[in-house]
Amino acid sequence: MDGDMWTIAWNVGVIAGLTFLSQVFTGLNIGLMSLDTAQLKVLIDVPKKDEAAVRAARYARRILPLRQKGNLLLCTILLGNTAVNAVMAVFLGNIAGGLMGWLISTVIIVVMCEIVPQSVCTRHGLFLGALGAPIIVVTMWVFYPFTKPYAIVLDYLFPQRENMLDRSQLRALVEYQKSAQPNMLANGQAEMLIGALGFAERPVAEVMVPLEKAFQIKSDSLLDYDLVASVVQSGFSRFPVVCSETGQVEGILHCKDLLKQRFLHAPVEQALMEHSTDEHQGPTPQTTKELLGALRAMGQERKVYACGKNTHLMSLLSEFKRRPHLAVVADCEESGEAGESARHIGIVTLHNIFETILQTQDGGFAELQEEDSMSRRRVLRQAGAVHIFHPCRMSRMAGEPLGEQEAEAVLSFLSVNAPEFSPRLVSGEELLALLREVRALRFAKRDVLYRRSEEASFGTLVLHGAVGVVSGEEGFESTMGPLSCIGMRALELPEVARADAEKRTREGELRRWESTTYVPDFTASVLTDGCLVIKIDRSRYFEAHLRTKYGRA
Repeated sequence: MDGDMWTIAWNVGVIAGLTFLSQVFTGLNIGLMSLDTAQLKVLIDVPKKDEAAVRAARYARRILPLRQKGNLLLCTILLGNTAVNAVMAVFLGNIAGGLMGWLISTVIIVVMCEIVPQSVCTRHGLFLGALGAPIIVVTMWVFYPFTKPYAIVLDYLFPQRENMLDRSQLRALVEYQKSAQPNMLANGQAEMLIGALGFAERPVAEVMVPLEKAFQIKSDSLLDYDLVASVVQSGFSRFPVVCSETGQVEGILHCKDLLKQRFLHAPVEQALMEHSTDEHQGPTPQTTKELLGALRAMGQERKVYACGKNTHLMSLLSEFKRRPHLAVVADCEESGEAGESARHIGIVTLHNIFETILQTQDGGFAELQEEDSMSRRRVLRQAGAVHIFHPCRMSRMAGEPLGEQEAEAVLSFLSVNAPEFSPRLVSGEELLALLREVRALRFAKRDVLYRRSEEASFGTLVLHGAVGVVSGEEGFESTMGPLSCIGMRALELPEVARADAEKRTREGELRRWESTTYVPDFTASVLTDGCLVIKIDRSRYFEAHLRTKYGRA
């Protein structure tokens, strides 16, 4: 009796061990073979790993050498699983024969050795695969003489390939992940990935701006300050020059071409003046067509690249690496560069391509059209900055209030460059109202704006010309040009008023302000005839400050 019990115990122990091995082989068959080598390499190479990613990379490093021998691994697992199940059936037959032995072996093999390990390993394949890797290595060496020949044949007939996703599959994966787990990627990242994966095959006709809707410069447009102001207002850096007669794009101008031509007196303007100056009549108005000709003569022409409407955006992006970032779309079916006779129907810029990648083309321009008044002010300030330097305007500004655009430009400058005009001290609305009351003053050469040790009650902003400043005991000299602030310390708030402002009433602060004075430690004199400045009275400034702090009541 004791011998039979020991035999049964031995059989049960062996069956338990074989069941465990069968579970290992079945589970690892799912866990290891479901992991692609490309997926394992991605897990290993993930940048900026957190703790979970570090563990996953460690597991992947254990599995990758085995998974790279895909057919040998498959043969080893299947042979090991089959051998274990066969031996287990023999031992089960020793315990219970006939129908009962068949039922017991079926339940153990199907339920314990197939269903349970497969269901577990499908969810934890990486961890369990790394954990069972040593068992597979030992089994691989034991069965190597039998499995290697089969693996060689399988490698020849069915070579192992990595499962790589093409562009459309990657895009579908990102779209699915966006819908299934929208919070996994940061806001906008999914749209950016979708746009980057999908823009390469899109034709330029889908993203171009029709020529009639694009900001353009006519070839017969005069190069005056109104044109320069409109260029600044547009906010673009490159502009197509369109022939007034044919409607074809003749060239491309950069914003700096116009600014150099007018403000910096570059060789372009000199060349134009040489070609257009009459001895008796003087210089005549210039056009953009003549400016293109001068640029062409100096070898600085920006040639127009015209492409067919079916050209892919990826091809155009490659062209932008060696051409100006503005291309003309021609009404022709071929892809790539179009012929000279093809009709021009639109333009595409690098900005349009980026909008396509970032998926903002539907909402970006709508948002621009719905800008608030502050955004509109920014555009006016840019144009006003141009008009401040307009020579014709300069000759008429003396004694006149600043125009709307000039006031906006000065506001923009002061609010950024002068601490006294920060929005915390003076609101934009109050500062704009103050500037609308200010009048531009013209001074002759050697006129004195400030004298050292003499009280001054105003701050000064130079609009045009130059002012010399002599300061300090050593008489240090400096020159202040356009848009330079002088004597703005006259507008500073008294320290006491700042310290206990909460305890003071509006009238009390005003009395405290009026009791303080500003005495400059420098002398400022005009260096050029026709110097144009604006003076901001300290009392008017403080009134604007009080309105900002207490309101208009």
